[in-house]
Amino acid sequence: MRKRLFIYSALCALFLSSCNDNDVVSGIPENEEPSLSLTADAIDGELLIKFSPEMTGILDNFFATRAAVPGVATRSGIPSTDEVLGILGAYSFERVFPVDPRNEERTREAGLHLWYKVCFDESVDLNVAIKQLAKLGEISKIQCNRRIYRIDPRKAKEHVGSGVTRAASALPFNDPELSLQWGYINKGGYSFEQPWAAAIAGCDVGCEEAWALCTGDSSIVVGIMDEGVMWEHPDLRANIWVNEDEEYASDKDNDGNGYKGDRYGYNFASDRGYISTTATTDTGHGTHVAGTIAAVNNNGIGVSGIAGGDAAAGKPGVRVMSLQIFDDSRASTVAMEARAFKYAADNGAVIMQCSWGYNSAYANIMQGYTPGPASEEEWETLYPLEKEAIDYFINNAGSPNGVIDGGIVVFASGNEFAGMSAYPAAYSKCISVSAVAADYTPATYTNFGEEVDLSAPGGDGDYYGTPGSDYDNPGMIYSTIVVEGKPTYGFYEGTSMSCPHVSGVIALGLSYAVEQRRQFRAQEVVDLVYSTATDVD
Repeated sequence: MRKRLFIYSALCALFLSSCNDNDVVSGIPENEEPSLSLTADAIDGELLIKFSPEMTGILDNFFATRAAVPGVATRSGIPSTDEVLGILGAYSFERVFPVDPRNEERTREAGLHLWYKVCFDESVDLNVAIKQLAKLGEISKIQCNRRIYRIDPRKAKEHVGSGVTRAASALPFNDPELSLQWGYINKGGYSFEQPWAAAIAGCDVGCEEAWALCTGDSSIVVGIMDEGVMWEHPDLRANIWVNEDEEYASDKDNDGNGYKGDRYGYNFASDRGYISTTATTDTGHGTHVAGTIAAVNNNGIGVSGIAGGDAAAGKPGVRVMSLQIFDDSRASTVAMEARAFKYAADNGAVIMQCSWGYNSAYANIMQGYTPGPASEEEWETLYPLEKEAIDYFINNAGSPNGVIDGGIVVFASGNEFAGMSAYPAAYSKCISVSAVAADYTPATYTNFGEEVDLSAPGGDGDYYGTPGSDYDNPGMIYSTIVVEGKPTYGFYEGTSMSCPHVSGVIALGLSYAVEQRRQFRAQEVVDLVYSTATDVD
């Protein structure tokens, strides 16, 4: 088991001192019929297909001359494909990734322009549809458009009372509830008033030492792929990414990137620029995650963010981009997720914060979990579009002339108490994060195992809390949330909460690199993260 706790002060020092220049459908090799296993996660009447590169000219010509809406039609212009689409009764055939002239060249280099979503009557058997399409030599990969479900917070409570454990004057910033954020600064002792579970000093991400060097930089953008982030939250608004060319939620695509009204990010779940945080099923999860990374520091209200800047000193923090893939009762899909990864890379994000994922292969069926992929090879075979989109972000985010060349993807390992990380977190190019309580012990819910790369504070209400209590639980993670459409603060726990601690630390490290005028390749930053963490095994 590779589990490490992220200690940030060492990372700052290293930045200063060193720098080097649920089963769906398999990807199908050409002309090879698939052996398929479909589950309830596969969306009826939809398939994702990738054409071979030789079809590029035909597809381009057809959509340039026949499509009323760019990238959207009912047929492909390829006779053999269209014959099958006709048999299936296809009514929509569109590019997964809309055309963005500024980034079309690298889109084509990555082969993402060849992915299309086909919609047809839901009564058509998916197995039959795939077998028919798999016989076509012009199609290289096929997969179902599977559903992706949010990971609900294990516990969520609106703040009740102050619960202050240390005097605010002893802390670096004047945010009144920074004292509740033990994941940043943990002095140990019985600070949570639970005599059976004492916190251990140093079980934190080292913010006190790091903030003496840097508090954040607005040139660093973190994509929050989650529920929507409440951009109006008074403790977040100053650190929200803004697409200045766009009017919020308008029906015009002013910057021509294929997305209308995307001023603060985009709602991929409902395909609009409106970021929703007030739906009845919204838990405030995305807003909570965003607060851990970038709540405004030293503004005299609420909480602090790991890379939230210093408002009193006029220093902005890192910016968060809302990439909403969960909205009300709408289940997200692989296609939505893939579009969000590409959008983030094309619009300036260099870190992707992903507190969601599939169940692990070791998920307990008796507890209602459906096991997910058991290996990277199986995952890549089942979800080729997902892998290609993640790789696009890793390879194309940032800039060779900027602080980081490439992107970093951080995922929660999962909350099933399973001996393996879930995918995509377990992908070798992503960082998989498990959760610890305030005394370095694994949280009672966390996934673990050799696919896990880091541990970070995720909270443990079962260990530190009072069972059945409706009051605050300082053993959890405290941050910004939304309750009944209103901005507030609250305690959550989960690998969803440990994950943004890692994303925040990386964002703070890159901010410090900006100040030091250093440049890194993405893998160098990841290596620094691993080499400066503390072994807690």
